[in-house]
Amino acid sequence: MSNHEHLSLGRVAKRCNVSRTTVYRWIIGGHMKAYALPSGHFRVKPEDLEEFCRSFGIPDATQIAVRRRPTAAKINVLIADDHPDVVLLLRKVTERFLPDAAIHEAVNGVDTCIAVGTLQPDILLLDIMMPGMDGFAVLQELLRRPELASSQVVVISAYEPFDRIEELARLNPQIVKCMCKPVSVEVLGRTLQEIAATIKPGA
Repeated sequence: MSNHEHLSLGRVAKRCNVSRTTVYRWIIGGHMKAYALPSGHFRVKPEDLEEFCRSFGIPDATQIAVRRRPTAAKINVLIADDHPDVVLLLRKVTERFLPDAAIHEAVNGVDTCIAVGTLQPDILLLDIMMPGMDGFAVLQELLRRPELASSQVVVISAYEPFDRIEELARLNPQIVKCMCKPVSVEVLGRTLQEIAATIKPGA
């Protein structure tokens, strides 16, 4: 196989349904195998890309369409946190206050970026301190992509200094709420219901 058949970051980004910047972060972070050309540009071997996609469960475009169709009439909620007990709590709160929602989970920054692109969640419950790629990188992925403009983010984190998150929220209207851990079940539940009231599922 010649180097001409190896994949640019743009082609990898299209395959994974993420931005070129996110692919670059994956490579620099050691999550995806790649090599550098003399020009400094990265290339990815097709077999390494497919291994990466298998490892993280990234479907192809047709599988994405099929998977999204059954939940198109529901509100999609993505929970992104690397602590299983927190994920369980957030799932329970979502099930209680939004019983008709389709709930999805991601346990690290790489999984979250992939899930954001494939699910296009209506609501994202996002931790900031996650392995792989932190929540700030996930937010950059979400905020720069016009097809994700309707996703609304609730940051739930123990990150310090917390005012950095609050400042980010003031600059980005998609971040509708910032909550410190441990989170109040009632406050989060009411927030979810308020957001859901503004969403037209399947739109």
